[in-house]
Amino acid sequence: MRLIKTMSKEDLLMCSVDLVSKTYIGLGHNNVEEDTIIYMSQELADDLAKIYKNFYFEDAENAFKCGIRDDWKTDFIHFNIPVYIKWLKKYKDLVWEARARVDQGENPKQVPYYRPEPKLLK
Repeated sequence: MRLIKTMSKEDLLMCSVDLVSKTYIGLGHNNVEEDTIIYMSQELADDLAKIYKNFYFEDAENAFKCGIRDDWKTDFIHFNIPVYIKWLKKYKDLVWEARARVDQGENPKQVPYYRPEPKLLK
């Protein structure tokens, strides 16, 4: 698992290009221009580095998977920046809620979206 704040800008951008491309394909958008993918990827990488730097990149991938598959898209028209920000916020809330449930004594193996915090090196 790769913590976003530990990723290089280049690596984060390349992973974002992959994620944005897969998202367009997952939504059935086959005719997306390369400039659109590049722009969306740059914006995603920038948002992840600034707002979600303590996320794992895998969290972002999971947020997008849930956004595509689940009913989080009630006001969904097309894939854009406000849409992916909603997906990331919703997933962050799920992770935080899962952590709170485990902190209250629930079994971590039975709590959806729970993931242990990374161990810090001393």
